[in-house]
Amino acid sequence: MPFLSIIIAAHNSDKTLPATLASLRLALGKTQDAEVIIINDGSTDNTQHVIDQWHSQLPNLLTMQVDYHNIGKVRQQAISLASGEYITMLDSDDILKPESLLDAIRFLREQQPDMLLTRLIEIKDLKQITPDWHGFKPQNLTTHEAIRRFLVHKDFQAHLIGQFIRRDLYLKSPIPPLSCYEDFAIFPEMLLNAERISFQRHGHYYYVKYPNSLSNTPDASQITHLVDCTLKMEKLFAAEFEHLINCHWFNIWTRHQERLTPLQREIIKKRIDKVYSLAFFLSKDIRFSYKKRAIKELWKK
Repeated sequence: MPFLSIIIAAHNSDKTLPATLASLRLALGKTQDAEVIIINDGSTDNTQHVIDQWHSQLPNLLTMQVDYHNIGKVRQQAISLASGEYITMLDSDDILKPESLLDAIRFLREQQPDMLLTRLIEIKDLKQITPDWHGFKPQNLTTHEAIRRFLVHKDFQAHLIGQFIRRDLYLKSPIPPLSCYEDFAIFPEMLLNAERISFQRHGHYYYVKYPNSLSNTPDASQITHLVDCTLKMEKLFAAEFEHLINCHWFNIWTRHQERLTPLQREIIKKRIDKVYSLAFFLSKDIRFSYKKRAIKELWKK
């Protein structure tokens, strides 16, 4: 039975998928301890043709065509098919470092963490990609420290791509049928449910950022998902993380204020008022950049 399940959601990705799958093959090396699950969601280009060409080149490849047009449904469908002890996800336009998944399998077998979290390498130009890789040598984190680092939003974020998470945690936290922020909807709960967490600073995953990505051009429904997920996160985490959570509210307020509904404005405004407090500015967890932005906002007032 495969030890690691690698899930790829593909939609109209015939231009990028070949390079992604080529990097996946190199990342796996010669291991047969993995399965690859590719869900083709309503593609109208040659995505399925690309997938078919790779059937003999990837270990234990399972593919399915659906017409959900919903990333949350696609990922949850793939999880229902997965048989690995661990699950990792790969976007259909991103790149992995050579033999990185082979090393991940070795580490996961030896150490058996609940989550092996990694720092994604964000790039805008494919020329920035290099093959250098030095293996997994992560540090162990307590659940409390992992939550703090997540909320600081610097070491790792609410991404499922590039992370290695026990399938049991996915079964406890099913992915909701959201068109975006489906990972944010479950990642905080997963952190709370995990007891053994490892973090790898030196990344193995190139996250290619495109100018027209959802995070750069959110519409009203996407902003609603973001607000709802942040509210859920706020309920999950203890009051001691209040200032860090308010940094997330501050981001939403400063970036999307004009597109918020009146109710959303009312909800977020109550949190933002706490950003302009002495306790916020004295908190050691709050990055200087947030304190500087808060001062600028106060000056505008």
